[in-house]
Amino acid sequence: MKRILSNLNLAAAIFLAFVLVQMVNFVALRNPLRWNWSDRQRYALSEKTLNLLDSLDQRIDVTVFFQEKDKLYPEIENLLEEYQYRSRNIHVEWVDPTRDLARTEKLAKKYGLTEPQVVVFDLGGKSKIVHQADLADSRMVKGRKEPVISAFKGEQAFSSAIQGLVQGKTPVVYFLVGHGEGRVTDFDRVTGYSKIGTIISHDNIEIRELSLTKEKRVPEDAAAVVVMGPTKRLDKAEVELLEEYLGRSGRLMLLLDALRETGLDSMLRRWGVALRNDFVLDPQNTLQGSDVYVRTYYEHPITLRMNGSGARFHLPRSVEPLEVESREGEAEDRPVVVPLAMTSEKSWSETQVKETSAKYDEGTGDRRGPIPLAVAVERGADRKALDVQIRPSRMVVFGDSDFVCNGALAGGDQDLFMSALNWLIDRETLMAIAPKPIEEVKLSLTRHQLNRLFWLNVVWIPFIAVLAGLLVWFRRRK
Repeated sequence: MKRILSNLNLAAAIFLAFVLVQMVNFVALRNPLRWNWSDRQRYALSEKTLNLLDSLDQRIDVTVFFQEKDKLYPEIENLLEEYQYRSRNIHVEWVDPTRDLARTEKLAKKYGLTEPQVVVFDLGGKSKIVHQADLADSRMVKGRKEPVISAFKGEQAFSSAIQGLVQGKTPVVYFLVGHGEGRVTDFDRVTGYSKIGTIISHDNIEIRELSLTKEKRVPEDAAAVVVMGPTKRLDKAEVELLEEYLGRSGRLMLLLDALRETGLDSMLRRWGVALRNDFVLDPQNTLQGSDVYVRTYYEHPITLRMNGSGARFHLPRSVEPLEVESREGEAEDRPVVVPLAMTSEKSWSETQVKETSAKYDEGTGDRRGPIPLAVAVERGADRKALDVQIRPSRMVVFGDSDFVCNGALAGGDQDLFMSALNWLIDRETLMAIAPKPIEEVKLSLTRHQLNRLFWLNVVWIPFIAVLAGLLVWFRRRK
């Protein structure tokens, strides 16, 4: 009888343990917890993507046309797992274009695909296609026949595709031409601006060029207008067209270099921004003497997500808030000007621009820092408090354009520019997402270290295990 009760007790204990394991497994499946132990948080999603996924309330189907042998396959797989973990509205299907021929042909007709190695995002019949070239940067390495992947841009490409589907309409940003401006179609390795143009396109923004002498008006579909470092003075009529565009809730970005007459000074004063005929030097934050490395930002939606990233300006000019006098009854419509990037206290504004040597001189108009190098302007935002749905006018002014040229563009420069552009076109949720570098980790050992590893792993550890076994056997025999 005791044996039967003991067996029943054992069986009940095993059953309860089994039920407990299943309950824990059920809870874990419904409420998973994950930690990222990868080097440099390689697969961690940026705050911008997390905000986008948290706001996602519609199902998005993701179809991946990649083979397991493809170099980017593990990167895409790990990244999409993070997307699925964050949002249950992300559903992923993997299709091998060489094996799943019937499925591939069906989906190719549906989405109009003409090549493999693509990722398709679908929201209720609307789709965005991310090509393999959009997912990674590559470079040639000496001694290798094929290019090596240097940076993975999957998060930027995927989040941009999702943002484009949710947003519905692709915003159009016009770049002014006709005054020696920087061109995003210029691929010169030093002076061109093609890199920032590519980044803008990857952020699901359409780029067009605008000549006001031909158009006579900023197009109605303009989400924003960018004036990229003009070297010639704008005509008065062109300035009036830009100000008229601003007046109808327009969005304008100006990148104005030092020692250049642009013809925009009067318009900017009316909008509360002062441009001085100067350039700014900051001995405390410089690498070459003429550049200024900005580390201090004012609190603003543009700078909130900079996360300590520095931007490097090249011989910048000062851009300052100017107190604007408003007529009676128009105080609520006065432009609000907020400094964005500031120099250190050791900096100064040099007004003796024709002097060969630059130094701070009292009584000459030179001013001590900190000095703002960029400002954000907004007018009409207060009317939202009166339940009047009017889109406010916005403008961002930088005292330099070279910080986004091909020869100077770096992580912090890109983040600041793209955050400003996304703020202008009402995309605060998704600011710029920088690509993540891929580094090869190699373990270099000397011949002596290899010999030590061999003796330790092949000889000594097995010998100690055998010796311990013999000792245990000998003690039991006794």
